[in-house]
Amino acid sequence: MLSPHPNVQGPIPKITQLLLDPLRAAGCEVTVEPWGRHTDAETLADKVSGRARDIVRVRSLVSAVSFDAIIVKTSHEWMSLLRDVPLLVAIRRRVPLIVMEFHGGRSDRLRERGSRAFKWATLMLFQLSDGVFVLSSEEARSASLFYPRGNFRVIVNPFQSNEHDRHASRPDRLPAVPTLLFAGRLVPEKGIFDTLEAFAVLQARRPCHLVIAGIGPAAEGVASRVAALGLSGSVTLAGLLSHDELVAKYRAADIFVLPTYWAEGFPTVVAEAMSIGLPIVTTRLRGMADHLKEGVNALFVPPRAPSALADALGRLLEDDGLRRRMSTANRAKVRDFEPVRAAEIYLRALAELAASQQHRRERHSGRIA
Repeated sequence: MLSPHPNVQGPIPKITQLLLDPLRAAGCEVTVEPWGRHTDAETLADKVSGRARDIVRVRSLVSAVSFDAIIVKTSHEWMSLLRDVPLLVAIRRRVPLIVMEFHGGRSDRLRERGSRAFKWATLMLFQLSDGVFVLSSEEARSASLFYPRGNFRVIVNPFQSNEHDRHASRPDRLPAVPTLLFAGRLVPEKGIFDTLEAFAVLQARRPCHLVIAGIGPAAEGVASRVAALGLSGSVTLAGLLSHDELVAKYRAADIFVLPTYWAEGFPTVVAEAMSIGLPIVTTRLRGMADHLKEGVNALFVPPRAPSALADALGRLLEDDGLRRRMSTANRAKVRDFEPVRAAEIYLRALAELAASQQHRRERHSGRIA
């Protein structure tokens, strides 16, 4: 299993670790090798030389050890394709089953005009692999339409909720100044600026507070926009938080908001908010569309629609019963992502891909008419 280095910021190393125990308990022997950037501060030269060394190292490993399958945890992005395609060329004849695992990415480009180089590289990747794991049915449909011969399977990211949070009750009524929480990388596509615009509208209707947890390239723009909207006294820019600090923010919040249109499968922060029992306002995209139900787990809003976002947040703030029902439903729903359940889905998908690959080999050898 090839996974990003643990030193690199992002959820994939943590997700990989959560799968290891249940996979091994099911009888699998799993080896994890770092793949991709090893730090968050690599130069272009570091990337080129580092990936070349990675390919040599992985090829040597699969030549020395007989693996039944190799799983490459990556994202469906242009820069990832530039490193992943050469890897698959190098190891294709040395591993019987190669599976790509996309943690988000630009599958939407496969349906659009243009992006010819991206599509060509994607086609190469699909042809060199035996199957692809994705985190949403939307991504699976896009990939299948682009490459009908491919084997695409929808899996779920494992998430381990805290026992205390699963059973802790939330107050039925809001405090005088309720708290909204946005957590995620600060890029426009996560909906952070839409959140600020909606919060300004909401703040004019009733007192409330917004906590923004995260860092990213839009951090300065976010701070400037907070000041321009006159929200400095009502918005906390919490920055990068440790795990325990972020959990404390979830527990102190009353509503979680993430109006994202970022190219991701199912955001870890949504699972984290669900485990605390927070009602959620988000977009009906990818994994959210698969796992969340309108009015049960979340209120859905269109991307880039601050007015609709303000209305949805206002509705939740005014409806004690709706918040209470969402809290109960989300604590129950997040159990679908427990590592043991996620591993069962993972192993079933691997078995299906292995059977499909075996059938294809037998057909090509003439053993099947």
